[in-house]
Amino acid sequence: MTKKHQNLPKSNQKQVKSKEIKPIPSLFENNTFIYVLLGIAALIVLIARLHLLSFPFERDEGEYAYMGKLLLEGHPPYSLAYNMKLPGTYFMYALIMTIFGKSIVGVHLGLCLIIIASMFLVFFISKTFITKIGSVIAAASYGIMGTSWTLLGQAAHATHFVVFFALLAIYMVMQVHKSEKYKFLWCFFSGLSFSLAFICKQSGLSYVFFGFTVLIFKGYNQKPISDMVKNLSIFSLGFIVPVLIMLLYFYFSGNFDKFWFWTVKYLSKYSGQVTLSDAPMMFKLGIGKITANYTSVGYTALWVVSIIGIPFIFINKSLAQNKIIILSFIFFSFLTIIPGFYFREHYFITFLPAVSFLIAVFFEFFNRFFIDKLKTPNLIFLNIFIFLLLIGSGVKANKEYLFKLDPKMSCKYVYGTNPFVESVEIAQFLENNTTVDDKIAILGSEPQICFYANRYSATGYIYTYNLVEIHSYALSMQKEMAGEIEANKPKYLLYINITSSWLGHSNCESFIFNWADDYIKKYYKLVAYCNALPDKISSLKTSDQFNSEQKSEELIYIFVRNLEQPKI
Repeated sequence: MTKKHQNLPKSNQKQVKSKEIKPIPSLFENNTFIYVLLGIAALIVLIARLHLLSFPFERDEGEYAYMGKLLLEGHPPYSLAYNMKLPGTYFMYALIMTIFGKSIVGVHLGLCLIIIASMFLVFFISKTFITKIGSVIAAASYGIMGTSWTLLGQAAHATHFVVFFALLAIYMVMQVHKSEKYKFLWCFFSGLSFSLAFICKQSGLSYVFFGFTVLIFKGYNQKPISDMVKNLSIFSLGFIVPVLIMLLYFYFSGNFDKFWFWTVKYLSKYSGQVTLSDAPMMFKLGIGKITANYTSVGYTALWVVSIIGIPFIFINKSLAQNKIIILSFIFFSFLTIIPGFYFREHYFITFLPAVSFLIAVFFEFFNRFFIDKLKTPNLIFLNIFIFLLLIGSGVKANKEYLFKLDPKMSCKYVYGTNPFVESVEIAQFLENNTTVDDKIAILGSEPQICFYANRYSATGYIYTYNLVEIHSYALSMQKEMAGEIEANKPKYLLYINITSSWLGHSNCESFIFNWADDYIKKYYKLVAYCNALPDKISSLKTSDQFNSEQKSEELIYIFVRNLEQPKI
């Protein structure tokens, strides 16, 4: 300090010193400005998702919607339809459809609200560790990158619900040591919310260990240790309660054996399909899909920025006290994409909050650098501009998909020969030519057709992937599916001759194919078919149109029982 400054009164000396430090511009800490920015980011996501409301269901959504419909009609999960996922997402679909209606639009509207709520949770959690403007960057990254079609972000996958409950739990567990009066309530409800994330999908269990890490790390540095033990006990109780309720629900519904077989016994076989030696290759394929070149360099650059952001956790001194918590959050978030080593595109959604936070850490470092080292806080505007440039280029590259293109055409471009668009017309045909008491059978993995048609499946095997994998249950599953179809005598039977609807191994059990060939020839007649083309939406062709269009290699055959003629 100069002599001139030393001669000033003490109060004035402090004033000069505060100017020399050059704190972060007040604009970036102004609540009104910050919430306006957060609102703009949420509005972009809202507009994009409202445009995608009518995007046809893919298989997972069809499964969840059909299971949710069954729940609303009084049928517990795993009674009339089977799959290995825990039932949380089925209940979430049932809740959403109760509020917004049993439709594509209703489900996607519910998803939209879940995503917006998750954005705000990312903001409030990030604000615990970084500045408000950095927290806006984290929230915007999560919401906007999450709309990318390379993440299959338009679909209401279980991963979105896992993230919502996990973020809610993380926010609550971070409050435990801030509020002495309510800390036990925060512990209990954070454990409960972590449990709901797990019940929505098994991979959500990894988040629970992050909750334990926070309580142990924070509790170890505070006395007495007995308080930490109490916190952990109440947290554990909160986690156990929903799991116990779930087990009792299936026990008293008389459906526990089916539940246990699919979510534990079969799941253990499914998880072993990809070997450890194949995991690096599968991970590389997954990364390649979510950073596809034609998605724009903007989103890809942000994924790279998130990796670069990791060392800044150590470099940024303001994060030093919380680096264990931050690193454990990244680690356990990453573990959510590991189970099974499949690394499918939408699995990365559970890792996206951590990625978004790392992006914010990267830009936060340069904010502090401009202030502390260069003494030019106004350069923060340049930093923000670079972020907007990257994320804006991602939005621009996806503008046709996000804001303009008919969602049905977008669905065709994203999913190719998968018959998700065509399923709507096929289901309408089935609904028009059946009564509510008639059942349909689908030899293939297209559960969305049952939901659209508002008809029960003649078999609980709404997926056929399970039947053509290599495991000890495959043959018994095939025989059980055949037996259920024979017993229920469906009026219509669909054979899905599409590779992606089976994904059978070359040396899988072949009983179901031989049985289907004999059974269809004996009891059914072909009355319609629908091509599955990679770049064109196909229309259903009925018997009087069979010669008007050449069949593709991949298509859906529709058979009617006892030579009954459908209404055209």
